[in-house]
Amino acid sequence: MLASEFTAAIAENTRIYQGKLESCDQRTADASRDQTALEQKIAGLLRQVASLHLEGGQNIAAEVERELAFRADEWQALRAELQTVNSDVANHVAAIRQRGAEIREAALRPGAHLDAAQVLQAARERYQRAEDAHQALLAMNAELETEIVSKLAGYRSDPLYVFLREAGYRTADYRRSGAQTVKDDWIAGLCNFDANRRNENILLAMQQALPARAERSAQALADARAQLDALSFAPPPPTIAERIAQAVAPLEAALAQADERLRRVRAGLAEYAACTDARYRRAQELQAASLKSLPIAELIAQARATPSPEDDKLVLEVVNLQDKLAGSRRDYERALAARQHAEEDAQRAEALEADLRRGGFIDTREIDFRDGLDLPPLIGRYMNGELSLGGFTLELQQFARELRPKFRYSETAWGSGSSRS
Repeated sequence: MLASEFTAAIAENTRIYQGKLESCDQRTADASRDQTALEQKIAGLLRQVASLHLEGGQNIAAEVERELAFRADEWQALRAELQTVNSDVANHVAAIRQRGAEIREAALRPGAHLDAAQVLQAARERYQRAEDAHQALLAMNAELETEIVSKLAGYRSDPLYVFLREAGYRTADYRRSGAQTVKDDWIAGLCNFDANRRNENILLAMQQALPARAERSAQALADARAQLDALSFAPPPPTIAERIAQAVAPLEAALAQADERLRRVRAGLAEYAACTDARYRRAQELQAASLKSLPIAELIAQARATPSPEDDKLVLEVVNLQDKLAGSRRDYERALAARQHAEEDAQRAEALEADLRRGGFIDTREIDFRDGLDLPPLIGRYMNGELSLGGFTLELQQFARELRPKFRYSETAWGSGSSRS
């Protein structure tokens, strides 16, 4: 089984149980509305019994209707919000998967990265080239220094040349004039002053540049050494999974917020399903007030005690509605129990998907599963409570197969397992 097929199967399992929970929410809400409608109808009939004289009951009944209408609107709003949040969660999950797929594809593209040995070898070669170049430059500098010193000594041994140079000939410092200038020009011709002075200046400039050249070469060698040391002693580079985790961290945070919002919406729907929400409690309080907080049985007894045939007819209708109400309450209790079971199943399915994602079994291309993995029965055993999360993972690991080893440095820059001396 491919990792993508495994991921899709686990996600489908979660979706199925979430769908069952939403279906149970609808069924419970319908049963609750039926029950409330029957209660309201019974209360209305009792208020019609003339002998009960429940003054103000009609006004309170209208208020009950308003509360129940508000409750229905709020329930619909929660249902709409549930759809929105589910969509947000799905979009975040899809974005996380897409980002992970992009990183994997880029990392596995030919030429996208070098392995550890290649990286280290390239660094060693750069360092060796820098060291060879530095040694060659030092040797060349030594030869040039010897040659320059020898040639400069030749110029300084010519008394005519030295005389003119010290006199500042051909410079702004030259102060001789008249016949002296003519004489100096004649001497300059004898010692080839202009060409020799130009050559001497070139030699002096070269001599002055030699230390700077050596310093630049030494710096290049130091940089190559630093790069080699960094590769040798730096922490290992991140794996693909670690790079994905870093890239999707903001999306994971947004998903966590959406999950928290989803939890609050489901908690609100659970209150409506259990008829413990504030609107329902208020409606029940108002309804009790409209009947003067008297039990229905007592109100029926009072109605039967009156001589009016109309009261007897109303009482009969109330009794018939009470039978329906008893059936409606049984339906509601069954729907509520089914919802509680569906909620537990949905939470169990969500916990499985979250645990497998944390364990690296979902949304990955670094593993697949060997033949023999029969996933539906395995999921069924977990959902039935036969396996814990840990037990599910242990059985799954028997079939998991890692496709690519993690990208790690296995040796130092100075050789396999050796240390720099």
